[in-house]
Amino acid sequence: MASQQQLALILAALVLASPAVAYTPEAAGYTPTAASSPAEAGTPVVTAGYTPGAAASTPAEPTPTRQTRQVADVKIDASRSAAQKIPQTMFGLFFEEINYAGAGGLWAELVSNRGFEAGGAVTPSSIEPWSILGDASTIRVTTDRSSCFSRNVIALKMEVICEDCPSGGVGICNPGFWGMGHGFRKELTSMLLDLRPSFLRFTGGCYVQGDLLKNAFRSKETIGPWEERPGHFGDVWHYWTDDGLGYYEFLQLAEDLGATPIWVVNIGISLHEKVNITDIAPLVEIYDNITAIFLNKTTFDNATRTGPKVFVSEYAVVQKKPGDGGNGSLVASLAEAAFLTGLEKNSWMPGAIVFNSWQQYGTRSYWMQTFFRESSGALIHPITINSSYSQQLAASAIT
Repeated sequence: MASQQQLALILAALVLASPAVAYTPEAAGYTPTAASSPAEAGTPVVTAGYTPGAAASTPAEPTPTRQTRQVADVKIDASRSAAQKIPQTMFGLFFEEINYAGAGGLWAELVSNRGFEAGGAVTPSSIEPWSILGDASTIRVTTDRSSCFSRNVIALKMEVICEDCPSGGVGICNPGFWGMGHGFRKELTSMLLDLRPSFLRFTGGCYVQGDLLKNAFRSKETIGPWEERPGHFGDVWHYWTDDGLGYYEFLQLAEDLGATPIWVVNIGISLHEKVNITDIAPLVEIYDNITAIFLNKTTFDNATRTGPKVFVSEYAVVQKKPGDGGNGSLVASLAEAAFLTGLEKNSWMPGAIVFNSWQQYGTRSYWMQTFFRESSGALIHPITINSSYSQQLAASAIT
């Protein structure tokens, strides 16, 4: 039968986004009703009627008056002959090293700047975020290029010069990340598994480009023993990564998730520079406010079916307009869901997990995406929405 979960979720968007009356999710009522007439003889049709529930108000505002009953008739042609198959690779994951999502996050690194390379190739260099325990009368700390590793040339030297050293000792100290040692954090990986992704796109977008090409992500420098990886400064998001989470580890993650790996390479473009490149197939990134993301549900309705394919690599509500919920809100996740129904229909997922060192939770966008984990490889059925506010509704039905 048609997926009523998806239908109910998207129909709720009208109520939650309405500027006239504030409704609570609990007030939303969804009632499947019998079809008034079939679309054609022998074709099963589902009609859904939706009526806003009681209005919710706050003491600071006058109680809104009940509006005239508004009904939207949603007709679903549930026949297999009218349905079209959604590709098995429809939905997957996009990972970017941003906000320490990898270093110290999914990749549970304990030591920040463990190779002492973050200070640059000129020595003596800064060893931040390491700090020195002691002062100039007790210890000397410096860096030089005497490392035994050809790709990780910076070495740190300590000389203890005190005879009667402080009781707390002298040396160097690292604040670390929030991780638990090398390897993937099981609880975060489990949340990725729950989305049942068909592909994993790595290692990012802007992170791969770099603000300048000299700081672009270079996969070849992220393979081999961890202690020999030079690391690099991610100048877009402004922090150093030791690249313990590299090309090989991403392949392992894709394998663990049962997902097809999609490797993002830099084609000679940074945020401010570019080299001569050949034409490539269209690439979409879609970031906007709630209304714009919602209306993008029809973006690909008239796209050519014979030209280059479109890969929607990134999408999210990231801006706030007066009167909307802003990014991270329930209304934002519903707008994103509406956009995804447009992708489903044409058959051609935003920051979703929040964590610290010992706990994690999925945002509204994360839980919205779980509604689409059954879509890859499913059949999507034609839907007709008849209402005076049809443009404010989006729906999807799969079997």
